[in-house]
Amino acid sequence: MRLIATLSIFTSSLILAGCIHKGPNPDDPYESINRNIHKFNTAFDATMLKPPARLYKWALPAAVRASINNVYDNVNMIPTVCNDLLQGDWRYAIRDTGRFAINSTLGIGGLFDVADTHAGLPPRSNDLGITFAKWGDKKSPYIVIPFLGPSTIRDGMGMMFEYTFLTPYPYINNDAVIYGLLGLRYIDLRSQLFETDRLMDEALDKYSFLRDAYLQHRNYRITGTMPEDGNSYVEEDANAGVGSDYVS
Repeated sequence: MRLIATLSIFTSSLILAGCIHKGPNPDDPYESINRNIHKFNTAFDATMLKPPARLYKWALPAAVRASINNVYDNVNMIPTVCNDLLQGDWRYAIRDTGRFAINSTLGIGGLFDVADTHAGLPPRSNDLGITFAKWGDKKSPYIVIPFLGPSTIRDGMGMMFEYTFLTPYPYINNDAVIYGLLGLRYIDLRSQLFETDRLMDEALDKYSFLRDAYLQHRNYRITGTMPEDGNSYVEEDANAGVGSDYVS
């Protein structure tokens, strides 16, 4: 019931967004409301995310943080393999299944990335937003999701359906456990972004910088090509914001 309610709220929000006056930017037709949500997310990040993320990074050795990240990345291989199959990419489906199997066993549940260091199977992710794009929905309006950050309508819907049907989290019946796991992942991801804060601080318009970086990154993930303007801001699985690659 909790997941159905969440999905309904998100879907309703997207429907309501269609009633908002559209702006001149075809990639960002809801810019006015997106900017307001961006301001909210920025304030939330400064007050509720950065302090615990700094404490997390200070208190835990890098090796421990790496192992925690490895476990979450290993869990993310489940939806990755599912999307490989949905896209008909059998080569990657086999590789990613092998990576998941190796790290889940020899890597002790993913604590150690044995698949990368010993089997030559580097980290990789795939998601339902990319699947929808490869099925034909290549251009989707940019939106900013509260608490999660940059997205598009296509990627946002993909995120919700993927979380609901392709990840193990909804099957955990203990609310304290599931919120603890997702909260830890949120803090872990935020702790990895401090280096990018300096890059963000140099941007004249942080909102536009974040939007353009996200859209270019997603375009690269979908098509494998760079924009014609030559902007090289593409970083595999690097989050321009906490929500750009959602908790998984």
